[in-house]
Amino acid sequence: MALDSNELHQHDAPDVDLSVNCDDRILGHENCNLAAIQEELLEEDSLSDLLLAGAEAVEAGDSILASVAFSRLDDSLSGILENGAASSFDRLAYHFDQEPLPSGTMLVNQIIQGLSPFVKFAHFTTNQAILDATVGDMDVHVVDLNIGEGIQWSSLMSDLARRGGNSFRLTAITIYGEYNDSTHATAVRLLPEFAESLELPFQYNSICVHNEDELHAFFEDCKGSVIVSCDTTSMYYKSLNTLQSVLLVCVKKLQPKLVVIVEEDLVRIGRGASTPSNASFVEFFFEALHHFTTVFESLVSCFSGSNYEACLRLVEMELVGPRIQDFVGKYGSVRVEANASEVLEGFMACELSACNIAQARMLVGLFNRVFGVVYEKGRLALCWKSRPLISVSVWIPV
Repeated sequence: MALDSNELHQHDAPDVDLSVNCDDRILGHENCNLAAIQEELLEEDSLSDLLLAGAEAVEAGDSILASVAFSRLDDSLSGILENGAASSFDRLAYHFDQEPLPSGTMLVNQIIQGLSPFVKFAHFTTNQAILDATVGDMDVHVVDLNIGEGIQWSSLMSDLARRGGNSFRLTAITIYGEYNDSTHATAVRLLPEFAESLELPFQYNSICVHNEDELHAFFEDCKGSVIVSCDTTSMYYKSLNTLQSVLLVCVKKLQPKLVVIVEEDLVRIGRGASTPSNASFVEFFFEALHHFTTVFESLVSCFSGSNYEACLRLVEMELVGPRIQDFVGKYGSVRVEANASEVLEGFMACELSACNIAQARMLVGLFNRVFGVVYEKGRLALCWKSRPLISVSVWIPV
């Protein structure tokens, strides 16, 4: 899978004029092809045209266009196997249409990234906070506690290369059970290639751990200032406890200059009485019901139009549904720590820059106007109808 072009977009360092910085970064690349997708495929009526359009989209790595093409095919081929009058080509087309289905989770992630503000909000806000904190630093070392495909770092790498005089070191700490060979291989292959294309000095290391005890060797070898990034929004419920334990020990041992945490509001650290560690099942179920209703309602707004129905169904079946089942079904199986004063002891909330806040507002403004951002000291939340969905919080040593 190629790195998303939106994530490779460069933006200026924080000392550049705010309007130029934010406009260049967001407005130039967000809607370049989405408006054309529906018009293009509405003109494709025959099965052969749709199959070819889907194949071309897959070859080009355009997951959104591929999903729309296969949505049209699904509609055209519904019930084809039970139809005795169907032609041989119709039946053959059905089997061609089924092949992309196993790509599941990776495709869903690409769709979410392309059609909703969730991913970009988290990535851009995190990266801008890191840029703001490392002005004047020669070496930037990020410890990432949930790297996934690593695509979130391409934008930061572009900015560091543009700023000049920087090297970038990335250490990925992966929780056993969340580790995925193919996903990790994507980060291992693409990030060094991208750094080389930018002529950015780059070092990548990864550690897969069962528990925090396995990190002592890394702590002993880690020299200089570091930034800890912890994105929990894609984590399974059972892994949250381990991840927060790893975050706790990283904060204590590394004493980072900055900690950036991206969280789903339902299980946000320090959220209070309705977090899984404090709430009864009924209380948590009620909060989960409201949270996921809001999440799904916001996603529906991003997938408006009949040609995006298949995308929405796929996101529902592969992402929203499994997360509901995981969070509600695994309730009580582990204790998810919710005490912010313990996890982030010795740290205080850090004010986000005016550019970071304005950038987030501009980004969500490109989507449905019901999306918004709410800023409280050190925490920026993406909201739907004023209800927080995910948030990015930034912490510095006291």
